[in-house]
Amino acid sequence: MTNQLKSLCEKFTLGQTGQAVIFLPGLSGTPLELGSIPKMIERLGHTVCIPKIQGFYAQTEIRPYEEWLSQLNVVVDLLLETHDSVALVGLSMGATLALAYEAQHKKCDAVIALSPVLAYDGWNVAWYHVFLRLVFALGIKNWHYKESEPYGLRNLELRNRVAKQVREQETTEVGSASLSAKHLYQGLRLIKFAKSIIEEFDSDLLIIISVDDDVVAPATVDWLYKTVKSSVRELVWLGNSYHIITLDNEREVVVNESVEFLQLAFDRRKNIDTYSEEVKQLIIRDRIAD
Repeated sequence: MTNQLKSLCEKFTLGQTGQAVIFLPGLSGTPLELGSIPKMIERLGHTVCIPKIQGFYAQTEIRPYEEWLSQLNVVVDLLLETHDSVALVGLSMGATLALAYEAQHKKCDAVIALSPVLAYDGWNVAWYHVFLRLVFALGIKNWHYKESEPYGLRNLELRNRVAKQVREQETTEVGSASLSAKHLYQGLRLIKFAKSIIEEFDSDLLIIISVDDDVVAPATVDWLYKTVKSSVRELVWLGNSYHIITLDNEREVVVNESVEFLQLAFDRRKNIDTYSEEVKQLIIRDRIAD
């Protein structure tokens, strides 16, 4: 199992707690944009897994979004063979993928959605983005969207560094320097699917997003928070970041909130399992006494 997981993941570290966390970067992204959260989870002894989902992960050949979900399901099933709990942490489109997956499969105990994208309606989204489906339908599939200022970052020092990377590299700290029409089209299809089933989502949920997110408008996040059926759900608004909150000015807040939420979710699962076993034993004892 471990060798199979390693072959499917860009990063896989086996922990000792019986609890695993799957991390999903943004569309065509890499572990760099996840910041220090995976490292912190690893230090707590949990298994850390960053799957290299073909068609979603950076520098992989495009695949339909349905295959992104099925590849993620393989990883979750493998982890559940040897772990008591599995949680998902996604950034940007990775958060959308996590939400859609859990709403569809209901196998994980918690989801942390960092800057989830359920609409491209932020203040910095290009006006022509609404015509992407038309561009694709017309067969213009080799078009690429080049990342531009502010690159999802409010921090000027980091933004300048990323700007240099965009000019010189294919992949930057905040993901690919450009996204193909094919990738963006599949991303739009995933968003549509996620929105169609999001009412089925009932796992523990933490949403963290900036009020000044340049990709997603606050109203869309409010809709998400009100639509899910989770009995445990939290929404944390940030005031000094843009879209890539894992690297921006309030990254420490993001790490602390995420780690605390995951720990509480895992503890709730442990308590439920312990209570269920105690009740089961009590019933057995009562029957013997009778």
